[in-house]
Amino acid sequence: MNIEKNIQQLFEQRQDIPLFYIESGSRLWGMASPDSDYDVRGFHLPSKAQYFDYKKHRDLIEIMDGDFDFVSYDLDKMFGLLAKSNPTVLEWVRAHIEYMNTFPEWDSFKQGLLECIDYSALYYHYLSLAQNGMKVMQVADNFTYKKVFYSIRGLLSAELALQQDMPALLITNLFAQVDANDPLRIWAENYLDIKKQQKEKALLSELEQVEILKQLEIKRTQLAAKNMPKSNHREQLYQYLTDYSQHLKQHFYG
Repeated sequence: MNIEKNIQQLFEQRQDIPLFYIESGSRLWGMASPDSDYDVRGFHLPSKAQYFDYKKHRDLIEIMDGDFDFVSYDLDKMFGLLAKSNPTVLEWVRAHIEYMNTFPEWDSFKQGLLECIDYSALYYHYLSLAQNGMKVMQVADNFTYKKVFYSIRGLLSAELALQQDMPALLITNLFAQVDANDPLRIWAENYLDIKKQQKEKALLSELEQVEILKQLEIKRTQLAAKNMPKSNHREQLYQYLTDYSQHLKQHFYG
């Protein structure tokens, strides 16, 4: 699939200005199944006419066309989420699979942004992600390799955020940040190749389900008992985003 061409054709039919698009989800994390979609995410700028129009324009573009799953936020929505240290949008910013990037001075912006984020937002997001995945897994015919790996990734990422350590996006790099004797790391390393070869809805055996659920619950309980303080960089983050937003709009709108 030619993602760059798909993005180009999409914006040929729109007034919006495309800025930045990446691959997200399982392909970004290095644990895609043979039937995984292409989850393309990113940001756009309203056209100059839209920006100065008194009418409110939608701040979101969503396209689902076969395996092409596309979501784009406008710049103000993006910055509003980054101001809350939104972990999902931060993953997009940190993504290593880029399809398009027209942001000026992107690397320096990203570096400054990551120095201001609130790790507590990451901690609670990833812990909640894992907990929800564990609940869904225990419903009939839902104990899939996909949901197990999503829960493992969530718990390991929450543990790193608790330590003020940025969780890696690529699952093998995430493993390297964790103790080599961690039971979840050991299980995931042993099963990663199997997961990649299975379809999205492939189920674990009953014996495997019991084993991994026990390890997930131990880690979840340990993390849930921790106290995660909020960041003291919020005002600094707000000002940083305000300054860069003004810079971008001057750059593109003149």
